[in-house]
Amino acid sequence: MSDTTTPKENLVMNHLVSLSYSEELTPILERYVDALIDGRIVGHRCPQCSRVYVPGKGYCPICVIETTDNDEFEVSDHGTVTGFTIITPVAYYGQTETEPFVYASVLLDGSSGNLGGQDIVGVAHDHLHSGMRVRAVWKPPNERTAEGVSNRGWGSVASVIDAFEWTGEPDADRSVYEEHIF
Repeated sequence: MSDTTTPKENLVMNHLVSLSYSEELTPILERYVDALIDGRIVGHRCPQCSRVYVPGKGYCPICVIETTDNDEFEVSDHGTVTGFTIITPVAYYGQTETEPFVYASVLLDGSSGNLGGQDIVGVAHDHLHSGMRVRAVWKPPNERTAEGVSNRGWGSVASVIDAFEWTGEPDADRSVYEEHIF
C-alpha cells in the first residue's frame, strides 16, 4: 500500500501575541505592598535563626519553620552594594535604553538577602564598587503601585523605588557583605 497524500506545509504565524493574566497576592505580599506604598520595606524575621527575608515568605527556608505577621520586621531603605553589572544596551525590538546603565545587588540594612536588579544612579560607572553605601530614591507617594509584585516572583520594588544613589558614607566593611557577593 502506498501513501498518496501530500505532505502538509509548516504553519508559520507572523503575529505578536500578548497574554495577560492576574492573580490575587497572598496576604503576606499584600502587607509587603501596603508597606512599600507607605514608604517602608518589611520582611519576616525567623524566630529561630533571626534571618530576615524581604519580602516575607511565610516560612524560613533554612530552619523550615513558619513565620507569621508577628514575625514582620522593618528593614532600612539604606544598604550596601554587593555586586553589579554595567549593561551596554544593544538595539533590539522594544529596547528603550540607549546608554549604559547599572543593575546592582543591594543588601539592605537589617535584611539577610540581596535585592537584585537595582538601578544605581548618580555614580560614574568607573567609581561604582562593592561595599558602596546607597539609599533608595522613592517615587512620590501618588506614583507608588503594586506593579511587578507577584506570588511567583521576588517582590519587586521597581514600582515604588526609582533607583538607589550613593549616600556619601564611607564604604561598608567587607565582613558586612562578603557572604552576599555572587
